[in-house]
Amino acid sequence: MKIQLPCFTAILLILLISISVHSEEDNTYLRYNEDPEDYNIDYMLTPYEEDFFSFLNAPHEIISEGVEVMAQGLDLFFADEKIYTEATNSYARLSTQINFNHGGESSITGDIRLKIDLKKTKKKLKLLLESDTDRDMQTGADTSNFPSQQKEPINFYAALQKEISKKNEWRTKASLGIKLKVPLDPFLRIRAHRDFSITNWKIRFTETLFWFNSKGLGASTLLEIDHPLTKNLLFRSKTSELWTNFLDYHELEQTFTLYHKLSDRRAASYNIGSYGISEPQIHAVRYYASMGYRQRIHKDWLYIEVSPAIIYARDNEFKSERSLIVKLEMVFGNKYIYHAEED
Repeated sequence: MKIQLPCFTAILLILLISISVHSEEDNTYLRYNEDPEDYNIDYMLTPYEEDFFSFLNAPHEIISEGVEVMAQGLDLFFADEKIYTEATNSYARLSTQINFNHGGESSITGDIRLKIDLKKTKKKLKLLLESDTDRDMQTGADTSNFPSQQKEPINFYAALQKEISKKNEWRTKASLGIKLKVPLDPFLRIRAHRDFSITNWKIRFTETLFWFNSKGLGASTLLEIDHPLTKNLLFRSKTSELWTNFLDYHELEQTFTLYHKLSDRRAASYNIGSYGISEPQIHAVRYYASMGYRQRIHKDWLYIEVSPAIIYARDNEFKSERSLIVKLEMVFGNKYIYHAEED
């Protein structure tokens, strides 16, 4: 069985980075407003050139902002990975989950994402503590949704991050860190993303270039397309590609997701997707379908999520494998958590 998936390849930059850290204690790193330096004032004040179609600017902005607000609201509710990677202030996400695998086996795993804004450093750095960073550098797919795919223990990483460019609507961040194991495994990562809006379609392009001392170079590309169907339904297409020097072949994944806002406290997601590799030629190695039900159970920061899934893997002759995850999650950070309008 074969699949043909779009392949987006681009290696953006060669990074020469020198980081000098002079940090001071900041007791107020959780803030509701971003620093003024987070805004490109010159770009914001540059007027558009008037032409015949200028009358379309206002309705276009209204529609585009509506798509952005809806997509961002659902990403905040589901604690999507991009909320962590693009947070400009401090943010933390802690979770514990019970995995019920096909065949009756079960296991307990945990996950942590922590970003501390070091506002007093001269280079305005972020301190990151992450788990499974090498996975997230890859296709952007979260394999934790499929317990049967978890083959290795979770690893932890510490890094310093700096935004190195904000030009022509591209935002580029660089991270330098180590994998916390013995022996220590240094890594370097540079990630750039850009958003586009076409009427009520939102398009996001993300390119990541990374290097691990133990595995060498790698690059990944992620294309996300959002489209609201109703005021409570959002369609998302996610296409991703990964290449690593260690494996020397491409990994490709296509996922279609329908997000359904049930209320201010509840939401559901419905997913179908496929995963393939290019060795010896492009072919599918896994198909899957899953559902996620997520509910806010306390204030704006405590969530429970139940995610059943069915997987058809080549290693199992594409026979169905069922799995179930029950997850308890806490999210911290003033601006980056979900604030309900009413309880």
